Amino acid sequence: MPLNELLDPNTVIYVLALILALTSTQTKRRRKMMTIKFLADCFNSTYMILMGGLSGGLAGFIAAAGALTQALTPDRYFKKTVVPRIIGATILSAISLYISYKSPIDLLPITAVVACRYAELSSNTERIRLAYYLSGFPWILYLYLNGIYLMVATAVLMNIMLLIGLIRHYPRRGKIDPI
Repeated sequence: MPLNELLDPNTVIYVLALILALTSTQTKRRRKMMTIKFLADCFNSTYMILMGGLSGGLAGFIAAAGALTQALTPDRYFKKTVVPRIIGATILSAISLYISYKSPIDLLPITAVVACRYAELSSNTERIRLAYYLSGFPWILYLYLNGIYLMVATAVLMNIMLLIGLIRHYPRRGKIDPI
């Protein structure tokens, strides 16, 4: 790959987003992880919009808003912000669909973001991980159908990391805690 392609602004945005996304998965503290995820979501969303994926970019910015809210929320208030985050994500998703809807494909990323917000209602981390893992597939399909192939690679990589997390943290007794 020639140097001028590596220094292309779109490539730089993509690489920054990928580095931040991978870093966020390896961070231990919730607020730090959400801050890094917020930045990754912003760069990913910008890249998607620049590559022609408007509904995916808007869905990514909705996810970024959720990450920012979580990053700014102290631990003692975290559970109290779940319902407002879900309501906010649902309202923003409806607005995003109104703005960006061109075909049924545009429903995929926005539906995935809303599904993840509703998964946060569960206090069971395995269910939340599973919801995030499953929501990766509509993203992969959306990105592939829109020809945003670098982001397909990122989404597949993130799904693999989520699957590893699911396997690593699977309850030893084979029993998942109830909601």
